[in-house]
Amino acid sequence: MEAVFQQSESNISTYIYNSLTMIGEYLSIATPLVKSSTIYNNQHLKAQERILDICLQEKADHYINPIGGRELYNKDLFAEHGIQLNFIRSERVEYPQLGGEFTPWLSIIDVMMFNSKEQIQELLKAYILE
Repeated sequence: MEAVFQQSESNISTYIYNSLTMIGEYLSIATPLVKSSTIYNNQHLKAQERILDICLQEKADHYINPIGGRELYNKDLFAEHGIQLNFIRSERVEYPQLGGEFTPWLSIIDVMMFNSKEQIQELLKAYILE
């Protein structure tokens, strides 16, 4: 986490990309990250249409979006293009914090402060696809 916070990057997009890359490497997450604004040439599209276009360009057959997108994305529209759309919902997990009552749903930073790499990898499996 120290390396993430000590970046000297001033561009917020690059800072976030670098942060996600460092965290992914630390947790041995091999999923490649792509700066969508630089390769898909679809900045004129917004929200669902942009994501659908990226899925089509990538020849994806499954797209998983955070649970907050349920109101924004239409499963039937994705299905019309041969793409299964699911929403990921984290299950409630608990781990020791600084003592006292556990405060849920903070951030990955909190999880990383109080858990080993192996514990974090297990906690990341606590989700449901809807």
